[in-house]
Formats: sequence, structure tokens, C-alpha cells
Amino acid sequence: MEKYNSREFYNPNAIYEEGLRVKKDVEKYRAQIAKGLGAAKESVIFTSGGTASNVLAVRGVKPGKIIVEPGSHPSVFEAVIENNSKETTLVSSVTTDNKLGRQIRGKRKKNNSQYPLLHIDASQTALYFNVGLEALACDILTLDSAKIYGPKGCGALVVRRSALITLPPLGTPAVPLIAGFAKAFEIATRDRERESKRLESLSTRFAKNVESSLPQAQIEKISPNIINVSISGILPELLVLALDREGLLVSAGPACNSNKPEPPETPIRISLGRGTTEKEIKEAAEIFCHVARNVIKSNYAAV
Repeated sequence: MEKYNSREFYNPNAIYEEGLRVKKDVEKYRAQIAKGLGAAKESVIFTSGGTASNVLAVRGVKPGKIIVEPGSHPSVFEAVIENNSKETTLVSSVTTDNKLGRQIRGKRKKNNSQYPLLHIDASQTALYFNVGLEALACDILTLDSAKIYGPKGCGALVVRRSALITLPPLGTPAVPLIAGFAKAFEIATRDRERESKRLESLSTRFAKNVESSLPQAQIEKISPNIINVSISGILPELLVLALDREGLLVSAGPACNSNKPEPPETPIRISLGRGTTEKEIKEAAEIFCHVARNVIKSNYAAV
């Protein structure tokens, strides 16, 4: 990234020699990501992040009925424009298996149609699962650099060549961010199996510790690195702030949607990462249970 910030800072859209040289590098990074996804180089479209990719995917398909699966990012729901069409043109999901994709492909073949297309938002899962187009049997894929330890402000929309979508002009590529994104994706692909197993073990340990100390907690493991915990009667924002004061940083709902109040039933999200250790998981479970019990006691006292 430093190379393009301080030396090769030329516009890759320019026609002078230095710009063409940087453009060649951008195409190299595009091909590198495409190879890891089993896609054509031209299929990788760089964006400003996962949210932008989701909006482009939803708004770029032919007008029609759009089905958004539960658990999808708010940006997907908010990008949908309601219409009265009976034809489903897009199904958007966050699933990590290819069952849904194969079902949709079968439906298209049966109806002799190229619709509906399947969009998978793999922003949260690219670190731990194979998110290649064929592995997911999808047509459109969202990736977010920041979710794989790459720089913030960069992502990709990956579109299968046979999928017809319309995109607006995307402007000048952010070359330093693209370079960092490509390197982060390379590392994620290399380490995902080992890291998935490690975090699966740690998240299981956290869940067991909380269950044994706080029986009223409802725990759901979303992925190897994400655990949702719900406690009836506690507002999610209240618990997030109480945990923050004790040094445990968690969230209630997507962080990019944090300016909006979350419903009372929103679970607390505990996220693990590359730096998470066994010691930290033990301490996190202890802090969580201690703080949750205090919040519960305060609620009863207030009543």
C-alpha cells in the first residue's frame, strides 16, 4: 500500500506511461482476487466496501421482485425498491453453502430463464469459508476488505459473466486500498481452514462458560468467529455500554447501522478474531456474566 501512497500515486485511468503502469498493477490485483474465487478477472469490480457492493447488486439487476433472506445486512433490505412485478429477478442471502444456489439454478433451468439471480453477501464469511462463485453456486458476490483484515474503504462486487446487471460509473480506483485488499484476501484464503477450526474451538468455550454461569442467556453461534447472546428484559444498547465500561467491546446489530436504535430482542454480538486468545475468551465470559447479572439486578431494583 505504501508504494502507491508515496511513489506510484498516479491515476490508473490516465493514458500517460506512469498511469498505465499503475493500471497494470490494478489488473494484477484484480486477477489475483479472481483466481481465489474461481472467477474471470473481468468479474471483479472494486467498490468502496461491502455496503456499496450490496447496493450495486440489488439496484443493478433487472427490475422485478427481490427476495432478501433473513440475516442479511441492512444495506440489502434498504436498497430494495418496491414494485408490483411477479417475476423474481434476485434472491439475496448470506448462506455459506451451495444448496440455495443449486436450487435456484434448477429453477432457472426448469423455467428456461436466466432469473432469478443469486447474490451472496460474503463479507462476514470470506475469512472462514470458501466463497468462490462455484462453491456457493451464486451469480453475484459481495466482499469487504475490512472484514478480512484489509484496509477500510474497499470491497468488491464479483459478477458471473453470464449475469446481466447494470452498474453506474465507479470513478478512479483507490489503488493503495486495492493492493491491501488483494494481499489480505491472499492471506485469508491461505489461513482460513486453520483459523476457522481455532475460532470454532474458542467460541464453543465461550458459549459453554456463559451457559454454565448465566442459564437465562440464549446463545447462538453464527459462524466460527461470531456469537449472538440474548438476555430477556435487557435493552441491547444498555448491556453494550455496561460491558464497554468493563473493557469488553461488543455490538448490538451491525456497527454501520448503530445510529439507529435496535429492537429490544436484538442479540449482543461477540466477535472473535486473529488475535483472540484462550485467556481472553475466559476473561470475556467472566466479564459478560458479571455485568449481565448486575444489569439484571438493577432492572429488578428499578421495578
